[in-house]
Amino acid sequence: MHEDISRRDVLQAMGLGAVAIALAELGGARPAWAEDAFTIASTGGSWGDGLKQAYVVNAGFEKRFNAQVSYAHMIDSVIATKAIAQCGNPPFTVPALLNAEAVMLAEGGCLQDYDLGVVTNYQDLLPGTFEAPRAGLKSYWAAHTQIIMGLVYNTKQVTAKPTSFMDLGSAKYKGKIAIPAYGWVGIQWLHALNQSLGGSPDQIDPGMKAIAELVKKNDAIVMENTDVTLKAFTREEIWMMPFWNGRCFSLQAEGVPVDIVYPRGSFQVGNGFPILKGTKFERQAQHFVNITLDADYQIEMTRRFRYPPSNKKAKLPPEMAHYALKDADLKAMMPLDFQKMNQHRAAYLARWNKEVLG
Repeated sequence: MHEDISRRDVLQAMGLGAVAIALAELGGARPAWAEDAFTIASTGGSWGDGLKQAYVVNAGFEKRFNAQVSYAHMIDSVIATKAIAQCGNPPFTVPALLNAEAVMLAEGGCLQDYDLGVVTNYQDLLPGTFEAPRAGLKSYWAAHTQIIMGLVYNTKQVTAKPTSFMDLGSAKYKGKIAIPAYGWVGIQWLHALNQSLGGSPDQIDPGMKAIAELVKKNDAIVMENTDVTLKAFTREEIWMMPFWNGRCFSLQAEGVPVDIVYPRGSFQVGNGFPILKGTKFERQAQHFVNITLDADYQIEMTRRFRYPPSNKKAKLPPEMAHYALKDADLKAMMPLDFQKMNQHRAAYLARWNKEVLG
């Protein structure tokens, strides 16, 4: 176990109770609900369907690697909670996770390294799209997309181009703004915004206060997931919100009058597939990860969701060239310390529930 954070620490950070912790720590006891098929865990809806089509169906994964694929749909924090509770006897094979949850599982000793003899596309990844070695692991998580959370706004209703996340607090937009739920991606935005306001991972007051004021003084709506947010923008129920670059471009393609800016407090993450330690389908999992890092299959995800690929060999066709990230966009990104974020996860959730939602 990594010396800075024990498995017990991780379980507690995920909010598991004493009974779950005791069960997970019993030496010989193993839960009976471990994977009985190659299982991909991810959020559901359009994202889950896109993962299936791009990396399973289009790649012919089941036939090529003799694997019948099952799917488990839930938000990232729930995926991570289940994986850490069954560490070593996983309920899934490959979970689709953002950086923070992948780091938590790595620190908890619940992941295994990629075999770079199989995951050969790893060498072609762009900087910032994979996690640095930690907890005895050398290469354990890599993004298949470049995901940026910026500030998405309705160009018809918000006539002055926003320059700061603090524009969410304008009285002109009261009741028409939204923020992501903590258990979705609110935890990441809280830390990024907090840093832009002078805070640090250990001092969250500036960010927590700013978000609380958006909810209490400007009636910000708390959005629970991507699909709900897409519908809210489409119906013009909300006019402005921290949201994803690719999803903004998807809305534009559907005729919704939105655009995105990248003020300080924006951040870059990725969605990637670590391999859970103890999986019965380790060989197939290594090949699956390699497929997700393949330039051609990533283009299919870009076509569906407008997120640029993580493989530097991927060539976007002319009609998708504007999805690529510019150097100027990346300069506004806040670096996130995912280990610190996870250490404070439970405590800051309690504060969020009290100060933001209470």
